[in-house]
Amino acid sequence: MKKILVAAAVMACFGTAGAAEDITVDVAVIGAGGAGLSAAVQAHELGANVVVVEKMAMVGGNTVRAAGGLNAVGTALQQAKGTKDSVEIMFYDTMKGGHWLNDPALVRTLVTKSASSVYWLLAHDVGLMAGASQPRTHRPTGGALVGPEVVRTLYTAAKNLKIDVRTNTHAEQILTDKSGRVVGLKVKGKDGTYTIHSKAVVDAAGGFG
Repeated sequence: MKKILVAAAVMACFGTAGAAEDITVDVAVIGAGGAGLSAAVQAHELGANVVVVEKMAMVGGNTVRAAGGLNAVGTALQQAKGTKDSVEIMFYDTMKGGHWLNDPALVRTLVTKSASSVYWLLAHDVGLMAGASQPRTHRPTGGALVGPEVVRTLYTAAKNLKIDVRTNTHAEQILTDKSGRVVGLKVKGKDGTYTIHSKAVVDAAGGFG
């Protein structure tokens, strides 16, 4: 817990808040946890102009509290341990763990893309090693907690890419046009309420779940 609080305090120092002026971007991301930062970095690498809004004073969300690891099947790290695992086994384990209430299509996407998620993080400089019914949990080297390490890596990537991350900024409303197409966000920052006009909105405010 002490490590988590220290990591959160350090990350709070990096946060910025936006001025109360309307802006226009390609992609607006709600939430600066693992999902939001991943979406922001990937969107930027695909050529989009991105802004991230985070209601808290620091980035990380619930991800920064994660102490377990990242489950993935078929990575070189897992194979090096001689683990007899497969996409089908992970799919079964995940469905069973969710009492068979999970959306099978989403679970299928999760498990088939799990290895590429690990490689994507490795490409952004997070150290992972192989840790269900089969060993498939990937953790930072040296015994560090996975959450702060993943957030550190993603936030560092976002800063290096000069992605606009606005903390203390609450997404109040997803805006749509007359046809129902999403066209941006109404947000409230420390200097007031303003509009973010965007071609797409990624809702990564998943902590409540």
